[in-house]
Amino acid sequence: MKYFAYTIIGIVALTIVAGFFIIGSPTQERLRRADEQRIWHLQTIQSEIVNYWVSKARLPEKLADLEDSISGFVVPSDPVTGTSYEYTVRSPEMFSLCATFDLPNAETNWQHQAGYSCFDRTIDVDLYRPKKVAL
Repeated sequence: MKYFAYTIIGIVALTIVAGFFIIGSPTQERLRRADEQRIWHLQTIQSEIVNYWVSKARLPEKLADLEDSISGFVVPSDPVTGTSYEYTVRSPEMFSLCATFDLPNAETNWQHQAGYSCFDRTIDVDLYRPKKVAL
């Protein structure tokens, strides 16, 4: 009976250790989730920038220009540090969004290394045609 209990304890311990190797430690998982949240924020910001472009035929000068009390959109900030994401207009149709990541990610079109990374985006003027405003 005593050996049976030790065997069960050993199996449970091995399962827990194997779980850490398969899914990572709780700390790694927390870092991964924070990076996923950053990517989701950047995707949301990018979508709002494209909507701004379609509505006004120009890029916003700063991220605060995207905020809208009617739709309720507020520019998100880093989920861990609370700092603002960096936005830079590169040309009339090109902009950069930047954030600092905890872990590298090579799985999406938002590929990045750990640390500070920027994503250059260009508005496809044929795909995202500005609306014609009737006066």
